[in-house]
Amino acid sequence: MSEEMRTETGTPEATGALLSVSGLSVEYRTDLETVYAVNDISLDLKEGETLGLVGETGAGKTTTALALLGLLPKRTAHVTGGQILCGGRDLLTCSEKEMLTVRGSEISMIFQDPMTALNPVLSVGRQIAEALELHNTGTMSAADISAKVDETLEMVGIPKERRDEYPYQFSGGMRQRVVIAMALICNPKILIADEPTTALDVTIQAQILSMICTLQRRYGTAVIMITHDLGVVAETCDKVAIMYAGRIVEYGTLEEIFGDGPHHPYTIGLFGSIPSLTDTKERLTPVEGLMPDPTIVPEGCAFAPRCKYATDLCRTTPPPAQTSGGHRIACHRAGEEALRGQLSQESAGAAAGSEAETAEASVKVSMAGSAADTAGTSGQGTAVRITENAAGPSGQRAAAEATASPAAAPLVEVRGLKKYFRLGSGAQLHAVDDVSFSIPEGHTIGVVGESGCGKSTLGRCLLRLHEPTAGQVLFEGRDVMSLSKKELQRERPKMQMIFQDPYASLNGRMNVRQLIAEPLIVNRVCRRREEIDARVEAMMDRVGLAQRLSGAYPHELDGGRRQRIGVARTLILEPRFVVCDEPVSALDVSIQAQILNLLMDLQEEMKLTYLFITHDLSVVRHISDEILVMYLGKCVESASAAELFAHPLHPYTRALLAAIPIPSVTSKHKERHLLQGEVTSPVNPAPGCRFAARCPLATDACRRADIAMTEPRPGHRVACLHAGE
Repeated sequence: MSEEMRTETGTPEATGALLSVSGLSVEYRTDLETVYAVNDISLDLKEGETLGLVGETGAGKTTTALALLGLLPKRTAHVTGGQILCGGRDLLTCSEKEMLTVRGSEISMIFQDPMTALNPVLSVGRQIAEALELHNTGTMSAADISAKVDETLEMVGIPKERRDEYPYQFSGGMRQRVVIAMALICNPKILIADEPTTALDVTIQAQILSMICTLQRRYGTAVIMITHDLGVVAETCDKVAIMYAGRIVEYGTLEEIFGDGPHHPYTIGLFGSIPSLTDTKERLTPVEGLMPDPTIVPEGCAFAPRCKYATDLCRTTPPPAQTSGGHRIACHRAGEEALRGQLSQESAGAAAGSEAETAEASVKVSMAGSAADTAGTSGQGTAVRITENAAGPSGQRAAAEATASPAAAPLVEVRGLKKYFRLGSGAQLHAVDDVSFSIPEGHTIGVVGESGCGKSTLGRCLLRLHEPTAGQVLFEGRDVMSLSKKELQRERPKMQMIFQDPYASLNGRMNVRQLIAEPLIVNRVCRRREEIDARVEAMMDRVGLAQRLSGAYPHELDGGRRQRIGVARTLILEPRFVVCDEPVSALDVSIQAQILNLLMDLQEEMKLTYLFITHDLSVVRHISDEILVMYLGKCVESASAAELFAHPLHPYTRALLAAIPIPSVTSKHKERHLLQGEVTSPVNPAPGCRFAARCPLATDACRRADIAMTEPRPGHRVACLHAGE
């Protein structure tokens, strides 16, 4: 580590830091190779402060967190240098017994996947109590521990009456609250949150982030927020460390990282990969290429192979940390005047969106409620700044449609589709309830909503992976529901699906070539091996998979490549209609941008028609022509993408838009009005609007009967008695 960076980090006493990491390096050693996971990183954290640790998968974020807690695997992990100073001691020199007293009471962690972090055979109350019992020095009785568990459950928004329930009885958001309660039960000084909101709905994400911030203010807890979502960073963090290939390439305050000063090219690439709500465009600008091989120590800058600004110096000499105040950038060219303006302009544009040449629309989101005649309360509104720009995919297509001749029959038409799942005692779960829409050929319809709203069930019903209870699905004018098994098998190659989790949907015993070839063999499209090999090679080239990977297995590849295999398997049969079920929900922003660009390019090249299912509204804004908003099986609003974002009419749509984390410095000061109330049960639902229990505008009329769709604006349909209020 450079002397300059050592001086800046200093000691906890000198900097007032609660935690100080200096020159930390971690390697994983096996009989075959050594992985250099973390390389000479330094950072500090003060009381009540939040540090964002940002980077792609493989950057070393989680390894850094595990090193802080002493949870690195004993057999393979080796800390080869550095210090971790906390509470006047170096945690790297502590024994396992000493670390047991540190974990939970001084440093605690919220793990990424709550279902794997929780024991399925123990009640949530019992699991929360375990941490307190472990650190009890005899000052707390069993009754005291029980009372503390109840208090902590209430604090994270879980009724204490549910303490005896098991993890499977909780939703994803509620399970995450349980994990947070476990982490906070001992009032730790430092909380490490490892991707605490990844794959959560935007409304649940907003609730979790709000709760973490509230608890932090209450107890003065310092937080390390590990994430690849720059919107989450903007809303929660005071300082940010950008990691790449085990190194911190940029470090500074939130204002410095998101501001208009110089930046590392990798930081600019991350911002360019984010679908913007304010500036739609045909293609995103991802960081091309992939992380370098972590088993090889690069001669120069690790980012040089992917950097468009790289020179011979960058490739041969490790970059020094160029420092301005507390802002550190590990880049040879960061200080150059010729490059400084270019870097500044691109990073500012990526963070804030291009607002100079666009017309702004301010959307009022009144989630506290103003219906004085019904609730007797008054509330405040949150202004969400939305920009309409006809230069994007939706805008261009909408403009083309306006001047085109009358449209031909849609490729896919859905009429009154219902899917009810039978439960015990004659009850029925209304997963999809009377949904209708149509998709013209070559267009994309996005379907958004919280988990459990019926998005995935809808997509599966269209392909008859679930048999609908009622309704019609017309494909090329034929009713898919009336097809025999043999007829459906003949139609199946034309209608395909990209599944949410590529790892779970791929056979781990097949290599890449076998996986892509399988649909051709199963559907008897090709019989000769030479023809199969030729089509597989052509498809690998088309989706950006190197031919050298044809013999690789899924576990040997990163998430982006696995998703490309899923896309290749879907498109190898040359379908006309594709259901994309959350295809980018768990991917890093750069890999997400690559997959979105790929899907849009292939749509143009192959004239594909998409049903795109997601809970990420910035993604659906970028890729969709029209958007359907679903809530508990019902379609509550539908319109073109530009129209929906500029003029949302249903209170639920407004709540979704208000909950979107925006990658901008102003997001940290944005006032949020979170959705309140319990979600109505979809099992034998009573008549009336299903959103009424959470809606601040709901009246008795909303609860009496189902609300029919109306069209208050041309092409804009909504099911609400108070649309636009």
